[in-house]
Amino acid sequence: MATNKDTAQIIYTKHIGLASTDGRNFRKTVMDEIMATCGCTLAASATFYNNCKKAGAPIEGLGRAPVAPGTRKPNATKSTNDELQADNDCFTVVEMLKHNDGYTAGRCRSYLMQGDASEAFDDRIKYKPPTIWVMISGLGPNHGDAFKLWGAEKVIKQYIPEVEVIVEKDPVLEY
Repeated sequence: MATNKDTAQIIYTKHIGLASTDGRNFRKTVMDEIMATCGCTLAASATFYNNCKKAGAPIEGLGRAPVAPGTRKPNATKSTNDELQADNDCFTVVEMLKHNDGYTAGRCRSYLMQGDASEAFDDRIKYKPPTIWVMISGLGPNHGDAFKLWGAEKVIKQYIPEVEVIVEKDPVLEY
């Protein structure tokens, strides 16, 4: 009685003529027949196919093209630029909340690219909110901080509603 390994070798040899004309179809044909004959999974049939291929002589048209000695392969896992982006090279969209004594930053989000920040700004003002929205270059203030530009930060876009709503400051919880 033949084992699955022997059966796979017989099937591989039976279809060897297809290998030189259509390598991809050869692999599929052999693996499909191994799965049907041996009743195994796709992964098992791939293992049988690979073992048959290793055991036999190299066949023209099968496998990857040979790489010339000394050829460098590109390494996709290593990053060539490990530097962080400078704070002033990013863009921030800030909601400014009006209080009786000035403005504080409400919701804010920073982006690495100006186009992304500009799209977010346009989405925020689409429905004419009752608060001021500002797009600046740089990181900007944190939520709850007084709105003030630092260093090289500058306002790029600004939306001021016709009527601003005055928002009460959140009370500080005491424990």
